[in-house]
Amino acid sequence: IAYMTLGIDVSRLFTEMVMSIETRDLVVKKMVYHYLSTYAHEKPEMGIMCINTLQRDCSNEDPMVRGLALRSLCSLRLPSVLEYIETPLRASLTDQHSYVRKTGVMGILKVYHLDKDLIRNGDWIDILYDMLRDVDGTVVT
Repeated sequence: IAYMTLGIDVSRLFTEMVMSIETRDLVVKKMVYHYLSTYAHEKPEMGIMCINTLQRDCSNEDPMVRGLALRSLCSLRLPSVLEYIETPLRASLTDQHSYVRKTGVMGILKVYHLDKDLIRNGDWIDILYDMLRDVDGTVVT
């Protein structure tokens, strides 16, 4: 990760990073998610390998893990994974924790950049309007 922040290409480590995603350490998981979000568009076939784990983490008991997993899932920038994003994204918008709901709202925007018609033709705009009435200010901002 340090090399990545220095601009050095470490995409050849993608397979090892996909295997590291199963860790329970939140700090390591966060770094692995960041790595996957950065390099998945360069290696889409490898990016698809982490979808199941990210989906599973979207229903983790820890709200930080749920939010980070959803953020990473929406940040993969792979149009081929949009079908896998919709269910966790919808679930996040009704999550009891505000961080997960906020991440869900931002996830809708990321999906919009990948497929504008999916958001426009679905009920996502109405959902965003509903989210403006959320009781927690962090979700609204």
